[in-house]
Amino acid sequence: MLRILMLVAIALPLSGIAAPVPPVPDAKTLVAGLSDPSEKVRNESATALRDRVDALPWLRRATRSTDKDTAKRAADLLIPHEKKRQEAVAKVIDACIRDGHVDLFMEWHHYWQPASKDDLWPVGPRAAKAGRDLFAKSCSPEATKRLEHYLTEFGKRKFHFHDGPEERPKGLGSPVWNIRTDRFERWPADVQFASVAGPTHLGGRQGGHYFVLGSANARQIHGTFLVCDGDVWNGIIGSDIPRGFHTEPLLGVRVATSVVICRGNFRGKVAGSAVVLVEGDIDLQPAGPAEMIQDSLIRVSGEIRLAPKLKPVNCTIEAHAKNATAPYKFFELSDVGLVAADDEEGLVVRTVKPNTPFGNCGLAKGDLIRAIDDIPAGHSEEFRKKVRRALVRQGDCLLTVTRGDKTHDLAVFFPLPK
Repeated sequence: MLRILMLVAIALPLSGIAAPVPPVPDAKTLVAGLSDPSEKVRNESATALRDRVDALPWLRRATRSTDKDTAKRAADLLIPHEKKRQEAVAKVIDACIRDGHVDLFMEWHHYWQPASKDDLWPVGPRAAKAGRDLFAKSCSPEATKRLEHYLTEFGKRKFHFHDGPEERPKGLGSPVWNIRTDRFERWPADVQFASVAGPTHLGGRQGGHYFVLGSANARQIHGTFLVCDGDVWNGIIGSDIPRGFHTEPLLGVRVATSVVICRGNFRGKVAGSAVVLVEGDIDLQPAGPAEMIQDSLIRVSGEIRLAPKLKPVNCTIEAHAKNATAPYKFFELSDVGLVAADDEEGLVVRTVKPNTPFGNCGLAKGDLIRAIDDIPAGHSEEFRKKVRRALVRQGDCLLTVTRGDKTHDLAVFFPLPK
């Protein structure tokens, strides 16, 4: 009898133990269910994916499926996330302006679809304020007064707005423009703010704030704020020739009473007070018979090449400077935890920092990065720009990497700036 009671006592607690909870399917498996032959499985997968943020990179891949039903289901599941992301853009742009993340500011500005298009235009002059303040600290009061006149003289004139492809609307004369476009060519002289997602041909510019996600080609920059994620120069060579333009000799752009910031190289002449901040190298040419540079700040991460007879007067000229483009900074892969280098085999991971977007995705030193979101990774500079765009427009990306003789897909997630 005692033996029976003991067995019952042991069995009672066991009878209260819950059955094991089945594991939650991983995001990749759920997204694969969108292509299942069974309509029931497709519907169940779609329902399970509605709040799965970890599924977003896989859903983006599914939108590229040749199966139309799969692609549509994936696209529909992305809509709420994209809407939520748009709602955050205004605050993120404020954070980029505050912290000087200038190329991220440009990317966010091109992604932004505000409820009112009027919100697109005031942010440009706001983002330029730090550069204008640096000009005031570095150049004479007279030069500062001239620059402010050029940048604010449009205030009492009629504005027109353009948001779309590069083609300028016809029949509107030559008013003052605020512009968001993919490529800036053949535009009128009077521009208050231009946000350009690609290479830019400025011609001879006087006044205006220009934010360019590409190289900037110009004969003259006078009374202008210009920042670009590329080279600043005069002359077009190689694959950077815009449609309808002829190849010209590689000359120097003439800069006066302006702020110029670029991530690439600068070749030109400083003919008057200027702030020129360069992440690459700078080639300074004589500005005229006087062969001098006056009342300017020139700061460069790389080398400075001065023409032999060029005489700086009342200037600060610094080569190999740390944070040369401060108060502005350009996005680098190291900002999100990755150092990669171009190799004969492709783009090789050199360092991955823990507790960063790339450090948390499973990437390892020595991995060969083949693709990002199923597009070839390209060389390191191409990859940097693709990561930057994915960070802004998606908040995630899908890396395809080779490790030894195996290929892996790794999901990377980027937090919103605060």
